[in-house]
Amino acid sequence: MKASFVTIEVLAAALCLLPLACVDEPADSDDATSGAEDDATSGAEDDATDTSTDTSTDTAEGSTEDAGTSDTDTSEEGVCVGVAPLIDGSETDADADAGAESSADTDDPVCPDCAPAWALYDFQPQSCGFEQTYGLESFEGHVTLVAMLAGWCSYCQSQAVKMEQLRLELQLEGYDAQFIAINAVSADNADDQQALVDRCAFPLFQDTAEQDAWGLHDSGKDDIFVYAADGTLSMALPIEGDVPTNLSTDEGYAAVKQAIIDAF
Repeated sequence: MKASFVTIEVLAAALCLLPLACVDEPADSDDATSGAEDDATSGAEDDATDTSTDTSTDTAEGSTEDAGTSDTDTSEEGVCVGVAPLIDGSETDADADAGAESSADTDDPVCPDCAPAWALYDFQPQSCGFEQTYGLESFEGHVTLVAMLAGWCSYCQSQAVKMEQLRLELQLEGYDAQFIAINAVSADNADDQQALVDRCAFPLFQDTAEQDAWGLHDSGKDDIFVYAADGTLSMALPIEGDVPTNLSTDEGYAAVKQAIIDAF
């Protein structure tokens, strides 16, 4: 009997060595479940946070890009330089008849100081009269500078840059001054026209042998004319004249600017 009890005790001790006999199942199960739940909850919260952050960031970035595009589109829409051109037929028959009767009654000669009548093609894409054919009568009501340039001429290209600078400067100072340039017949090609287009925003007219606007102004290359708002000549500034006209010099820039201001 004593041997039997010993055997039972040895067997019981051996059973305790087995893995399943000594595992605290309830405790381990609870810990595992709790750990899994914590991991799942933490992962879900992290995912939600990441998703929310990504969504918020994408939304904010999208809003910023949309706002930037909207501002740019709005600022550029409908902007042009110059005046709305008067085209053929703008003058009524009554106006033409009245003018003819007035000249007949007074026998006055043609106005010697009035801007010459010509109609030329405007090749400046930024001009309000782009791709239209019109003349100086469209600029009446505005002090207007007219420059004789040639797109192939490096000096003329420099003058165009400084004219644009002066135009904007006068605009900021409150002067409603218009600027235009007449491109030489010898520069009537796409490359020479583009050389001027790239350097300014004001209207650019292409002279032709038929119209001969340079001849009508009795001018040569680099000459400048300033017309008053009533269409009469305020000052002629020939390149070889007494008044300096090189806009790349302080003296010439100031002289031409003053000539424009004096026309108001």
